[in-house]
Amino acid sequence: GMHTTVVVAGVEAMVHADKADVTKGLAAASDWEKEGSQGETFVTLNGTLMKLYLDKYPHVQREDFSAFSINAHKNAATNSHATLPKPATNEAYAESKELLGGPIRVLDASPICDGAAAVVLTSDPAVAAASGAGGIVRVVGSGAATDLLCVADRPEPLSLAGARVSTERALATAGFSLNHVDIFELHDAYTIMACLSLEASGFCMPGEGVNAAKDGAIGLQGYVPIATFGGLKARGHPVGATGVYQAAEMLLQLT
Repeated sequence: GMHTTVVVAGVEAMVHADKADVTKGLAAASDWEKEGSQGETFVTLNGTLMKLYLDKYPHVQREDFSAFSINAHKNAATNSHATLPKPATNEAYAESKELLGGPIRVLDASPICDGAAAVVLTSDPAVAAASGAGGIVRVVGSGAATDLLCVADRPEPLSLAGARVSTERALATAGFSLNHVDIFELHDAYTIMACLSLEASGFCMPGEGVNAAKDGAIGLQGYVPIATFGGLKARGHPVGATGVYQAAEMLLQLT
């Protein structure tokens, strides 16, 4: 590599801004020509995915997605950095407000918040040995992939091809299989994304992500724990810091 030791930092400050401005700013991360400029937001885009999912899998009920929210909030209660360290229930989920006409509810969505996180990456054994209380985790594999940005342009919007391919590549470079995975850190900005990520990465079959959550598979004692510090849903989603935050949280879990 070009460098021996690097610091990766992420920071975000959103709570001081008008919520409408924040929503519009976040929408700029969508396909602006086809989505953001046409009034789409990530609430509406995820709402579209949830509608597609419910239509494709009639055995899934709208309220079933509560399992993802309940799990995230339960885990956030142990995290002093969490934005929403309070429990969620099936009743609270059913009564939570629909956003922009639904089907996304307040308890499906991650909160706007501020945050910052940093990790140190090094190939120098001396630097690693000096990490002190921070702990050391060896990176044995990585993978990356992209997909069409516009949801409507994707041949199979529910398949999350980018998540599937990047998972396969990361496991291949590490020489591991899904059976070796003890914790799965996913992008659960919305409950539907948690569900689709589980399916795309191979932890359950298409159409079974919700059932896996309902059966406790995503809990701390399940076969694929997620959102172990509350996830984006309850720890919070400080957008510019979220990815680094997730890496830092995995270090804390693994050490």
